[in-house]
Amino acid sequence: MKILHIFPGKVWGGAEQYVLDLGSAMRAKGHTVDYVTRPSLAVTSRLEKSGENFRVLKFGGLLDRSTSGELRKILSDGRYDVVHIHDVKFVTPVARAIKRSGSATRLVLTRHIARASRTCILHRPYFRSLHKMIFVSGIACRKWREANRWFPAEGCTVIHNSIPDLLPEKADRPVRTRYGIAPDIPVFMFTGRVRRSKGCETILSALGSLKHRKWAMVFVGSCKPRDYQDRLMKQATELGIADRVHFYGYSSSARSLLGEAYAGLQPSIVREACPLSPMEFMQQEKCVITTDNGGQTEYITDGRNGILISPDNPELLAEAIGKILDHPDHTAEIGRRAAEHFNTHLCYSNFIDAVIVAYGTATSDRSTLPDVKSD
Repeated sequence: MKILHIFPGKVWGGAEQYVLDLGSAMRAKGHTVDYVTRPSLAVTSRLEKSGENFRVLKFGGLLDRSTSGELRKILSDGRYDVVHIHDVKFVTPVARAIKRSGSATRLVLTRHIARASRTCILHRPYFRSLHKMIFVSGIACRKWREANRWFPAEGCTVIHNSIPDLLPEKADRPVRTRYGIAPDIPVFMFTGRVRRSKGCETILSALGSLKHRKWAMVFVGSCKPRDYQDRLMKQATELGIADRVHFYGYSSSARSLLGEAYAGLQPSIVREACPLSPMEFMQQEKCVITTDNGGQTEYITDGRNGILISPDNPELLAEAIGKILDHPDHTAEIGRRAAEHFNTHLCYSNFIDAVIVAYGTATSDRSTLPDVKSD
């Protein structure tokens, strides 16, 4: 099978990593994989470093004839069996290009967000040409379907996010060594983009009420905006915990650091469709405290393989942290059950198999679909 992926964004985040990991896994199974991206140094530098084959297209909008023509040329010889896009804004231009190229290429969309955005009636015919629409969680599917009841249920499928197996890699400098953290100090970790929406200020507020306890906090990831670290350190200083809060920054081998964590803290404020960071801790047999406002509830059962709290609530987070500090054996057991659940239900091999099925499973004939004005 020959697959073309179109990267969704201009920054490097979870969805972009999803695309690159999926392409690498598909290639390992013998498929041909190429990429298209908009002009973005964050994306192109990663692809160049990985030695990937890719093209850069501007995607200037519906009236961008240059990009439309280039897409038609790419697709006209029928070299791709599947074009896999990862943002709804690409549905219309890519569907048009496929139609005008005369190819039988199947168009697949993965929706990575849980939002009830309504599709413009003028764009619905292009959505109807989708071979399959993949949602990364049940909540992502429900939210979109609530606003788009005209789209057939059989055209949708839910495939939870996953992360590849942790391969032997050169780890960055160990956390305890880098910051001089004693062996008897529990280390809490956050991974991902360090920003307010991820609950980073909530973490500090919770830890500020626990400064009488032994702990250290390490944020692994880039800050957004760039001065956000200064704002967090100001908050930590005001709380009297600045000497125990550390910012590791971006690491290409972040998962190799998680073995040093006592537990993960991922209290996202916003609704996330199916966040990868909690899964990283689960895969590493670590207890993770996260929020119950998104897809996390579809793979974490509170008190069994993780801990769920309501978002933007420092008091509840502090209470949860205090409990896992008081009960290390139970915390370790939660971590073991988390890894068991991940390996049984969320492992990457299951994910890849499900995507391959989505690539090859046809939906109903679009001519039988309800008229676009039916809702």
